[in-house]
Amino acid sequence: ARLEETLPEGTSEYAEEGRLAHEIAELKLRKQFIEPMGMRTFNSRLKKLQANPLYKDEMLHHTDTYLEYVSSITHSFTSPPYVAVEKQLDFSEYVPEGFGTGDCIIIHGDTLHVIDFKYGKGVPVSAEMNPQMQLYALGAYAAYSFLYPIANVKLAIVQPRVGEPSEWELPASDLLAWGESVKPVARKAFAGEGYYV
Repeated sequence: ARLEETLPEGTSEYAEEGRLAHEIAELKLRKQFIEPMGMRTFNSRLKKLQANPLYKDEMLHHTDTYLEYVSSITHSFTSPPYVAVEKQLDFSEYVPEGFGTGDCIIIHGDTLHVIDFKYGKGVPVSAEMNPQMQLYALGAYAAYSFLYPIANVKLAIVQPRVGEPSEWELPASDLLAWGESVKPVARKAFAGEGYYV
């Protein structure tokens, strides 16, 4: 975080393309799980996103793949799960000023699902032992563990332009132990004594 403060704000066409794909994916998930939305409203919102010069028709296909993955999880339960889309997550208990946005959070029974949508096609990103995903899971655990008896955590990265989703499961106790192990390193890095990646 301290290192980033020294860098100028910037973006790239690839980053902006990814942001647009995320907005389309969010719209589809919101329609499916969060807010009742007629086709006229959905199409109107989608049309605004499609007006972006970076829009490509393939975004519809790839975001459908993401929607299908999330739907396959929600439909695997015998009762409706809790679903959150683009949830702000605070993991500052473990990393000073640490926060992020979880693309999709699903909770059913004692299991927390944290799902990340990545639009990049260069390098496959694995969910296994992924620090970003684990930090997001810690943020989700902090937000929901007082409401749900979370004992298991399932992390998934859906990267449709690369291949099949990457999945990793661990006990919540292991996640919390990992979080405790990164606290001292993160605090030293934040204080300028090193770097945490």
